Amino acid sequence: MKTTFMKYRILTSISLALLVAVQTSCRENEFGTVDLTMPDEEEIYTPVVAQYTYSHPCAMFNQVDFDRVKKMLDDGTAPQVVKDEFSLLKNSRYTVPGYTATPLEYIVRGDGAGITSDGKEHYQEAMNDAAAAYQMALLWKLTGDSKYADASVKVMNDWVKTCKGIKSNDANQMLAAGAQGYTFANAGEIMRSYEGWSATDFAKFKEWMLDVFASKNEQFLKYHWYQGTQDCIYHYWSNWDLVNLCSYFAIGVLTENDDMVNYVVNYFHGGGGNGCVKNLLQGAFSDPLGSGEEIAQNQESGRDQGHAMMSVAVTANLCQMAYTLYLCNSSVTQLDFFAANDNAVMKMGEYTALFNLRDGNDQLNASGSWLITQAKMPFDEYKYCVDCSCKDKNHSAIHTQVADDKGRGSLRPGWEILYNHYAKVKNLGGGYKYAQMAANKMRPEGGVDGNSRYGTNSGAFDQLGWGTLMLYRE
Repeated sequence: MKTTFMKYRILTSISLALLVAVQTSCRENEFGTVDLTMPDEEEIYTPVVAQYTYSHPCAMFNQVDFDRVKKMLDDGTAPQVVKDEFSLLKNSRYTVPGYTATPLEYIVRGDGAGITSDGKEHYQEAMNDAAAAYQMALLWKLTGDSKYADASVKVMNDWVKTCKGIKSNDANQMLAAGAQGYTFANAGEIMRSYEGWSATDFAKFKEWMLDVFASKNEQFLKYHWYQGTQDCIYHYWSNWDLVNLCSYFAIGVLTENDDMVNYVVNYFHGGGGNGCVKNLLQGAFSDPLGSGEEIAQNQESGRDQGHAMMSVAVTANLCQMAYTLYLCNSSVTQLDFFAANDNAVMKMGEYTALFNLRDGNDQLNASGSWLITQAKMPFDEYKYCVDCSCKDKNHSAIHTQVADDKGRGSLRPGWEILYNHYAKVKNLGGGYKYAQMAANKMRPEGGVDGNSRYGTNSGAFDQLGWGTLMLYRE
């Protein structure tokens, strides 16, 4: 164990130094190329090198959150929508009594030729079981029932005993490393205080998270996606960075690795890829419907709405985790990702919510007219991999308007995070009109539970969900 943790201390320290080098070079640089031309003074980001206090649990939620929700569920004062979501969680496919994990030797997302017996990808099992471990961990905290704790721990122990790594013949494996990495890590972070999880097994789980998931997260964030890659740093859309940032951060908290946490903090504020807040937002505008709000186009707004909403949802999860750690490290203001660049994440959410909302009252957002037409939606031209350094010169695209595709309107969980933070935690007087509309419409927001609302494909597992239960305040 000591060898593994020391290895990650050394590796992440090297990674942080590399990140700092990138941050002080020009924006067009790739990792490994240093341009000594310094940016304007206002663009210089001073990297954080902090030591943190970890008041566990302190990833997605803290003990204060769990105590608040458990108390109102126990005494009957919980708002009805919270009770409704609690019921949904207890009836999820992933929290049924006797849930049995299906661990794989290798998680294979992407081209599985020569890796799996049928040459196909196999990662659904990891999505299912990570969600199960997390959802049962939530239920243990909110009910005190050890059956949920034992089931959650068993899922994680079974994966540790069986799974050796994440593979494929392409970069898609990095999406599994990110999305399932931060789900498993959050489950472990919640369950770490359970007396029924032996210290030996918990130590093995942390080592497994580092070896199987964090190693891939670090590889992707450093090289996009491997050392010697011939893709430029902007080749991968923002959601790729974001899920890996989520995983690396959550595992950093789980293992109390300051270097890993600092790496994510510095990447989000000043990194080179599309998960950096400066690259994540690609245009700022006044609300064309006249609310007076500022809205901000995100890096995937011209690609398609499914990925644009994934980008917002995963960013919300990342911000929530960082803010939870901020609550026990208030001197490190950079942990407040929600506040970065004058509430940039709020503005990004507003742009995406505005374009994806209908004026009907149904929870699925399937009825009524769009709030705004494509023609009226402001958009800054976005050039994706045009004249870049990628070896493949045939994948570039120029987006000139917001994408109006069949995925428009299929809202994902995450709006409760944004609305709750800006309206209830920060008590801002406005700026979140459309996030509030989305949250109100979707409530109870729920999460992946095996039913038809979100389905069971990969998109249903990209975000943790259950925000109404854990965050809603009247």
